[in-house]
Amino acid sequence: MATITADVAVAERTGNVTTDGGERDAVARDDDKGIPRFFYAAAAALILSAIQGVVQRLPGISDWLLNADYGGHMVTNLAHTHITIVGAGTISLTGLIYYVLPRVTKRPLFSSTLTNISFWCTILGVFGFYCSMLGIGIYEGAMVHAGWAYDAARDYLGAWHKLPMALTAAVMGIGYWTFVTNVYVTVGRASGERKIWPDKGPSNAEMLLAKFFVVGATGLLFGTIQGVYQVMPWSLDWLHATGTAGQMIDPMAHAHMNLVGGVSVALMGLLYYFVPKMLNRPIYSMKLGVFSFWCIVIGVFGFYFTAIGLGWAEGQMILDKGVTDEAAKASMGIWHPLLLSTAASIMGLGFWSFITNMLMTLKQKVAPGAPPDGTIVWFIGFSTIAILTGTIQGVLQTLPFIDEWLEEAAPSGYFVTPLAHAQLNMVGFVIVSLSTMMVFLLPRLLGKPATFPKSGRRALAVMAAGVACTYLVYFGLGLLESIQIHNGLTPDQAQLAVAGKWGRYALIIAAQGILGLGYILLFRHISSVIGRELIRAYWARLRGRIGEALSNSARIHPRALPTSLGQARFRAIVSALFEFVFLGLGWFFSGRPFIGTLMFTLGAFYLTIVYGIFALAGNLGPFLGVLIFYLAMLLFSALWSYTTYMHDATEQLAEKEA
Repeated sequence: MATITADVAVAERTGNVTTDGGERDAVARDDDKGIPRFFYAAAAALILSAIQGVVQRLPGISDWLLNADYGGHMVTNLAHTHITIVGAGTISLTGLIYYVLPRVTKRPLFSSTLTNISFWCTILGVFGFYCSMLGIGIYEGAMVHAGWAYDAARDYLGAWHKLPMALTAAVMGIGYWTFVTNVYVTVGRASGERKIWPDKGPSNAEMLLAKFFVVGATGLLFGTIQGVYQVMPWSLDWLHATGTAGQMIDPMAHAHMNLVGGVSVALMGLLYYFVPKMLNRPIYSMKLGVFSFWCIVIGVFGFYFTAIGLGWAEGQMILDKGVTDEAAKASMGIWHPLLLSTAASIMGLGFWSFITNMLMTLKQKVAPGAPPDGTIVWFIGFSTIAILTGTIQGVLQTLPFIDEWLEEAAPSGYFVTPLAHAQLNMVGFVIVSLSTMMVFLLPRLLGKPATFPKSGRRALAVMAAGVACTYLVYFGLGLLESIQIHNGLTPDQAQLAVAGKWGRYALIIAAQGILGLGYILLFRHISSVIGRELIRAYWARLRGRIGEALSNSARIHPRALPTSLGQARFRAIVSALFEFVFLGLGWFFSGRPFIGTLMFTLGAFYLTIVYGIFALAGNLGPFLGVLIFYLAMLLFSALWSYTTYMHDATEQLAEKEA
């Protein structure tokens, strides 16, 4: 990375790179070193999204998933949405915030160590959670197709249904919580310095952007804490037993806080920062920016706590009194719709004032001094139009008569909401705008010329076309088929009447294919800008550091060094046998306390936390898998302990004799 920093410095002196208005200083540059890896990982997540998006719509597979009960839902909705929005969206979002935050606070990030921890834990958690959900969904779906009722299949798996998601969600939570800590402390210190030295600290406009990031981080904090808690066995059972009341907590409140309170709010702050850089013009109205900020904050958290409160109260009523979900909802009277609609209206004001501010800013022509690649700002315009259309549709489809009309046209009404609606809000707004900012920023991070290569423009254009096509296909098919269902046709007859069975498949696959192609082109563009040499050097350096750390940790403490090879062999064998008693004991016995502590902690975690979760699940499920995994850990650790001890003992004894 030192080479990259040097290249940036040379490029800035020679004028081959356009920086952020000359504000890139040495402190901020140090925080920029690891940001390209966030963009690479986010683009890799989009590759998975592209592949799954097409595969799950293929003939045969789509029907299999549709008839797989909740297992199919875990694959098509939960897993796919997770890798797209959480995987690509939040990973790129955190990278962009790590870039902007030092510039708006006028101070470095609080901790580069927390940055590394947040990156790797988020990566491991996101991709692990995705694989867990995908695998469990397919397995349970196969059991349903084999004749099992879904509840019976889930109960048979027992803790294996819950454990992988609980563990990976916890790792992902650590990634988010370290990110949140970095944001909180960085902004807190900047705020404190601003009070002491008001002339040297960030301006009011810069602090407003920092507040967007603080609120966004808080939204992710709330969402991840809830996410970790609700994958615990008792919480999963409660949510499953309370029906639509539980659905107000998850997915409604949970998705709302993650996507709106976390991603969308932070994304607004990023757009307020980057759009003026692209246009070389200021935001239309900072007063409108302040207004949008406070409306969003009040609306987002008001809606979240209202949904949580109503869901919990109605859910407890369903369980305690044995009433239906409709009766529980009716018992709340006017308060149920009034509280939700009031919070949603305030939140809507925040969104629409932000959209107005953004459109009025984009209405201005690109200034003469704008960077050569600033014309990609029009893709931000596309994403703004997408969120405008999405919010208008969101308001309309919550109206009682429209909501009931779509519900009565199930499953075709499902194409209108949530599928078409989600395409605008989650992909059209979040993914397209984040991708545009990544394409704009990446060459500046790497000290490369700030021109706009055709590959980046092509990727964004195909993505935008894919979003538009997917929305029109979902909305058009859903609306036309719903009309046919209300005219008396069955869902199958409605599908045949509108586009025919194969025509329907062709339209959906083509639209998803265009969007997936955009994702693939984006990954190729980001990979080419970073360059193969830099990617290989990064992985080689990472492997070297890990190997060096493990090698140093595996060295025998001088006080525990054997006096002969015979004694070394005896201790190595005894240490390996101790390792079969409990993880870590052999390492302690052989004088390697650091790895001993790590292995002991791993063993204690497995036996307490894992078995605790299994016990709380009330069903161990396939117990043999648990035993085999634990024995494999013991065997691996024992062999590693023996071989590293003999290698280091032989080496140190030879050095002494020499």
